[in-house]
Amino acid sequence: MKKLSTALFLAAIAAFGLQGTAVAAEAGSQGASGNVSVKSWPTGCTDGKYSKSLGGYTALGWQATCTKANGGHYKATIICEPFDGGPKFTRDAPVWKTSGKSVVFCPEFSHRVVGGIIEKAS
Repeated sequence: MKKLSTALFLAAIAAFGLQGTAVAAEAGSQGASGNVSVKSWPTGCTDGKYSKSLGGYTALGWQATCTKANGGHYKATIICEPFDGGPKFTRDAPVWKTSGKSVVFCPEFSHRVVGGIIEKAS
């Protein structure tokens, strides 16, 4: 009777998808030393307006930086508006960063409305 109860209990666990602690290790990667590293979001992030003088013209963009990537990535994003009207549009910096400054600008014949930072855990 004990074997039957144990078998039914294990079947119920399998049927409901309860798998114990094996799922926790899937969130990271296991190094050669056997330690599990969990990938996380960047921290210490700031973003704000960015201006760059280019031969008599000042380009108005947006910048983003994070003090610690923690295995994640970040990049600047900006909302632009055409000078002659029309719908606003978004541009993102082309490269995901793990350190340093991420900068993005509006294209010609448009101006900066507002910007921000995009983050992702890897």
